[in-house]
Amino acid sequence: MHAKNIHPSRPSRRAVLSGAAALGGLGLLPRGARAAEWPTRPVKMLVPFAAGGTTDILARVVAAKLSKEFGQQFIVENKTGAGGNIAADAVAKADPDGYTLLVGTPGTHAINPFVFKNMPFDPLKDIAPVIIIARVPNLCSVTTSLPVKSVAELIAYIKSKPGELFYGTPGLGSTAHVSTELFRSMTGVEITHVPYKGSAPALTDLIAGRVHLMIDNLPAAQPFAEASQIRPLAVSSATRWSGLPDLPTIAEAGVPGYEAASWFTIAAPAKTPKEIVGRLNASVDKFLRTDDGVARLRKLGAEPAGGTPDDMQRYVVAETEKWGKVAKFAGIKPE
Repeated sequence: MHAKNIHPSRPSRRAVLSGAAALGGLGLLPRGARAAEWPTRPVKMLVPFAAGGTTDILARVVAAKLSKEFGQQFIVENKTGAGGNIAADAVAKADPDGYTLLVGTPGTHAINPFVFKNMPFDPLKDIAPVIIIARVPNLCSVTTSLPVKSVAELIAYIKSKPGELFYGTPGLGSTAHVSTELFRSMTGVEITHVPYKGSAPALTDLIAGRVHLMIDNLPAAQPFAEASQIRPLAVSSATRWSGLPDLPTIAEAGVPGYEAASWFTIAAPAKTPKEIVGRLNASVDKFLRTDDGVARLRKLGAEPAGGTPDDMQRYVVAETEKWGKVAKFAGIKPE
């Protein structure tokens, strides 16, 4: 047999081009296919604040449920700094493939543009809404060494020591920050802001007396209040919290008209396939409607929310307008 008979024939140029076109076509097809098969590997959920805070607590509850339902690990990753902007910007710039998600807050979605001069992303354009997990009131608490047992006594005490006391927050632009600035502007007290990288380190210093006041999310602060490590004075919502019926609102306790609350979301990079957003939304919304979901979140001090991605977007737009007015009223300027 001649050697030339054992060599395969070379494909023609037309065949090569046709094959390349076919492969190119395969490259175009998988986006929809990948969306239908998602997730095929672990999913990161970026939390903008330190472990132990409300955002982190809620993220881990939801991540556990998603991991079980989808058969892939939903991994909570704490990426702190810049009032949540570092985590949110990482998500805004991530591939829109459903494998990088944001557990957002009013800061990342609505407040930070009024607090930070150079925003690295546009919350409304670069972040795709998925769902609101929950809404929570803030708890107004003081360190136990402070000789006050009511909001009225707190106001009087701070006024007796202008500029000498400190309030802690999870960071610039957090609801704790704007909530306390609103309190400060409505009462005329002079108290200095100390921002932290999350609720947990701020609460640690509140317990130790290194800061004197926090108006922070109820789920993060409540366990320390129940353990008598900090002294709760009031809740920030318009009405009393069902889990703490004996605790007055800040408005009832001496600051008429005061109201502030927080909320927590799941969001994705803009242009994430609608199929993925829809599947995520449906899974979390279903959990938030179950007896177990409602009970678990309420035990943490949160009220389950839910709804569609469009519901979340409308809410974020309304909250952006509201907190913009609060920032202006409280005299908060971009830094």
